[in-house]
Amino acid sequence: MLYVIVLHKFLKYDLVINTIIIWSECKMPKTRLSSIAAAAIILIPMMLGFYNFTLSKALAPTADANPRLIYWPPTSVWKTGNWINIDRGWINAKSMAWSPSGKYLLIYGEVYMMSTSMHGDKVLIIDMESGKFAYNFSSEDISYWGFDRFMQFAFSLDETKIFFAKGNSSYAPSAIYAVNLNGTNLSKIVDVNVSQAMPSVSIDVTHDDLLVFCENTGYANYIWKYNLTTSAKSLVLQLEGIDKLITSLKVSPSGDKIAFTVGGDVWIADMNGAEPPISIASASDGKIAACVDWVSNGTTLTYSEINGTVTDWGISTYWDSWCGNMTAVNLDGSNKHNILNEGYGLVWSPTNNSLAAYVRFPRTSCNEGYPYLIDFNMPITPNPDSDSDGLSDSSEIQNFLNPLDPTDIYKDYDEDGLTNLEEINYGTYLGNTDCDGDGLSDGVEVKVFKTNPTKADTDGDGVSDGLEAAATGLSAFVSVLPEGWIRMTLQWSNKTMYVSTNSSVLGVVFNSTSMALSISVGGPDGTTGIANITIPIEMVRSLSAVRVTLDNQPIDFQITQVGSNAQIYVQYHHSFHELTAHLQGGDGGIGGVDLTSILGYWWLILSVAIVAVAAVMAVIIVKRRQ
Repeated sequence: MLYVIVLHKFLKYDLVINTIIIWSECKMPKTRLSSIAAAAIILIPMMLGFYNFTLSKALAPTADANPRLIYWPPTSVWKTGNWINIDRGWINAKSMAWSPSGKYLLIYGEVYMMSTSMHGDKVLIIDMESGKFAYNFSSEDISYWGFDRFMQFAFSLDETKIFFAKGNSSYAPSAIYAVNLNGTNLSKIVDVNVSQAMPSVSIDVTHDDLLVFCENTGYANYIWKYNLTTSAKSLVLQLEGIDKLITSLKVSPSGDKIAFTVGGDVWIADMNGAEPPISIASASDGKIAACVDWVSNGTTLTYSEINGTVTDWGISTYWDSWCGNMTAVNLDGSNKHNILNEGYGLVWSPTNNSLAAYVRFPRTSCNEGYPYLIDFNMPITPNPDSDSDGLSDSSEIQNFLNPLDPTDIYKDYDEDGLTNLEEINYGTYLGNTDCDGDGLSDGVEVKVFKTNPTKADTDGDGVSDGLEAAATGLSAFVSVLPEGWIRMTLQWSNKTMYVSTNSSVLGVVFNSTSMALSISVGGPDGTTGIANITIPIEMVRSLSAVRVTLDNQPIDFQITQVGSNAQIYVQYHHSFHELTAHLQGGDGGIGGVDLTSILGYWWLILSVAIVAVAAVMAVIIVKRRQ
C-alpha cells in the first residue's frame, strides 16, 4: 500500500517551501501531517497561463523592471534522438544609436542562435513606436579593426540610411560608408586617414545634414565636417600629440557644438571653430573617457569611464575595461556625478530627457553586453526582471530561458512533468528528464513518489528510488500539456489510470485497499479548477457506486462510460483542495450523474418529453377556448 502527499507553499511566482509527507510500506521516511501544519502552508501558485509577448513590452520600463531589456534572441528546443537540445541564444551588444526623431533604435553586436542561421555581427533596427523589428541585417561587410565597442553609427536626417566607418583589406578604417536601413545599397561617402593600430573613428550627423567625424593619425587628431549635399569637407578642430586620441564625439541637439572625449578628458568645441574648446570633466585615474552623449535638453553631458590608457599605438584596455561607470556633468563642469554602473555606451533619446539606452554588463561577465532601455525618472531595479515573470533576467539567462518571454517558465522543455520554473526550484536541469539517473523522471519523483529528483537514493538506504518505487507496484508518467494542463498516467496492477487537470498537482495518493484515488490540487483564488479522471471500468463496482469528495465533503460530478473506461468530470473553486475519487463507493461523497445509464434509455426520455409537451399545449388550448 502506498500513501504519498506533498504540500507546497507558493508566493507570487517562486516556489518557497516543499514540505514532504510520506506514508509507505517501502523504506522511506515516515511522519504525520497535522491540521495546523496543513493550514499554515496553504498558499496557492500563480496561474500557469500563457501570454502573447511582443517586443513593445520591453519599451515601457516600469518600477518593477527599470532598466528593461530591449531585445533577446528567442529560445529554441529540439530533440536529436534521446537528446534534448536547448538553444537559449544570446546577444553581445557593442553599440547603439537613436534616429533623429527617436523612431528607431539601432543595436550593433553579435547575435548567436544555434538553431537558425542568425550568427555573427548584426545590425538590428527596432521601431520604438511599435516595439517590433523594422530591419535587421548581417554586418559582415563592416570590417573594423580595433575595439569595435567604439564603433559608432549615425542615421541620416531622413532616417533612410545609416553611416559607419568601414575598413579596407588591411582592416583599418579607411572610409565612411552609407547603407540603407535594410542593409542594401552600400556606398562610400568620404575617405578617412587612420594610421594607428587600434584606431577609433566616431561619427555623427547634424541637423544641417553635415557628417561630423574624427581622424586619429598618431601625433595629429582631427575633427571634420562633411557636407552630404555638396561633398565639401572642412576642418573643425586639430589636436597635436599622441595623448590627444579622440575616443568619441557627439553633436549637440542645437547643432552648434560638439562634445568629444580625448584620453581621460571631456571637451566641448564650437562647431564653426569660433571659440577655443574647453575641458569640462576628467575621468578617474587609470581610466579613459568614451561614449559621450548629450541629454536631449542640451544642458547635460554623459560619458563612460573605461579602464585603460592611451598609447602611441592606440588604446590599451584591461579585461574588465568595459564594466565602467557612466557619469553626468553640466556644460560648465558642475554637478559631476555617477548615474549608472555595470555598463557603458549610454545613448539618450532625442525626444525624452529621461529615456536612454545603454549596454549593460552582468556582474558575472565583462565580455557580453546586453541592450537595455532605462528611464531615469523611475527607480532603478538592481536586478531587473524584464518580462515580469518572477525570475530576474540574469536567472533566466543562466537557466537557458528567454528574459523577454513571460511564458517559458511554465513550459516543460524536456517533457518530464516539471515546468521549467519547477526545474529551477528543485535544482534539476531543463534538458534532462531524469536528473539523478535513478530511472524515475523528475516530474514523477516530485509529483508522485515525492523523492528527491537530484538524489538517486533519497533515503540513503542503498536502494535507488527507482527500485523502491517499482516495489510499490505503482508506476507513473507526468507531462505538462501545451495549454498548461497537467496530465498524469498511473499504472497499478496492469491497470492504467489517467488524470488531467488545469490545477497545479501537489500530490497523488492511490489507496489500493479502499480503491480511492486522491489528488492534491491548487490554483489561484477566484478561478475554476477542472479535473478529468479516467479509470478502467473493472476497477469500479458500478458507475452509480462511485463517489467524489472535495476535502472530505461530497461534490457534484459527472461520470460516464467510454469504451472500457469510466470517465469522471468534476469542477471546483480553486484554492488548496484534496480531491478524492472513491471507486468502490463507501461513506464519502454523493452519487454522480451516470450519463451512460440515463442515455441508455433515450427512447423513454424522449417519449416522456413528447407527452409532457403535448399535455402543456393541450392545457393552453383549452384555456384559450374558455
